[in-house]
Amino acid sequence: MIKDGDRVSLFHNIGKVGVVVGRRAIKSTLWHTGGSSSHTWRILIQWDDGTRTEEKIGDVMRLD
Repeated sequence: MIKDGDRVSLFHNIGKVGVVVGRRAIKSTLWHTGGSSSHTWRILIQWDDGTRTEEKIGDVMRLD
């Protein structure tokens, strides 16, 4: 689980490193046989180069 304050990077750009500063729940539009899933997460990241972006949780990996 990725939490605020974790050091993270992107799967498609491993050289870019930053810190999680927030999370936002996004309503899911995907429907399953038993109904819809509740929501997905977007992660707000403060990058070491000074920029901020919001990324899908599946695109982010935690650095240990």
